[in-house]
Amino acid sequence: MRADLAPRWRFAAMLAGFVALTALGLWWAAPDRAVVWRSWRELVALGAGPAALLAAIAAAVIAAEVYRLVVFGRVLGVPVGLRAAFDASMANNLLSWISPGGALGEPAAVYVMSRRGVPVDAALAIAFAKFATSFALIMGVACALLLGGHGPAVPRWAVVSIAVTIGFGVVLVGSFVVGALWPTAALRVLGRIERATARWGIVGRLAVRVAGVVRRSIDRLAGFRSAGVRGWLAITMSHVAYYGAYVGLLVALAHLFGARSVLEVVPIAVVYQAFTYIAPAPGIPEAGAAAFFGGLLPDGGAFVVVLLFRALTAYAQIALGLGYLAVAGMLPGILAHEPAPRSRPGTPPG
Repeated sequence: MRADLAPRWRFAAMLAGFVALTALGLWWAAPDRAVVWRSWRELVALGAGPAALLAAIAAAVIAAEVYRLVVFGRVLGVPVGLRAAFDASMANNLLSWISPGGALGEPAAVYVMSRRGVPVDAALAIAFAKFATSFALIMGVACALLLGGHGPAVPRWAVVSIAVTIGFGVVLVGSFVVGALWPTAALRVLGRIERATARWGIVGRLAVRVAGVVRRSIDRLAGFRSAGVRGWLAITMSHVAYYGAYVGLLVALAHLFGARSVLEVVPIAVVYQAFTYIAPAPGIPEAGAAAFFGGLLPDGGAFVVVLLFRALTAYAQIALGLGYLAVAGMLPGILAHEPAPRSRPGTPPG
């Protein structure tokens, strides 16, 4: 295989994997054909008004992601233009949804921001800080809701196991943020952990590796130490706007399809949104439709709500990112893992 074609084949494989696994999840979750057809007729009968509302909320999700990048740049003292933020959000959305574990989303955003004039070190700090604080917030809230009984319709032991797993991630990622605010104390604690576990065999080696990840993460977040109360409030509110748009879309869909209580939908929607981020493979968010929403919606409604939600978010963001980045000329560089260009001093962001 030619070396220049390998990135395209990898990208095609990821895209095909997403489509195949999503189709499998939809097949698993789909109710009988009569229910699907009835739900389709209900969807058509909604009319232009509700359809426009749903489209507006879906657009608000993308706008909120752009806003987050601008806010993080402003807090760091590095201007991120709307063009740079929009392009980076397109790259992040596309690669996050189709790559294993969403691992390629943030690197793609860094590459695109640097192409639009944002210094590489600043782009790295912005992307990583956005991920760390965003993960800690949504997963922390989801963990609290799960332990409070607002989870999917699965056995209690399974909910507790999921909550504990999410909680570990929250503690780990939250330590990045805490360490960035109080680096001296955090590094001192890390040193003690490494010394105390040095002779613990596999556990000790794992602790040293985790400590190394935390130490490097603290260094990346160093620029946000002087953000102050206003800066951290702006960061928090940008996340609230982002996740609020996602949850708002789910709540609107559930209301349109006869949810018995909108207030009951809100906490389940928050947990479901967190679940879509940690689901080990595409298709699992679709397959979990009935587990999350089956008790709140009429027969077949859970499947239709989740399908429309995923269509207006993940599927639409993949299609938009694929088309936009190809036209903008960014996709080949992202796929080839080209090194982000070093910005010259004074280069304005796009």
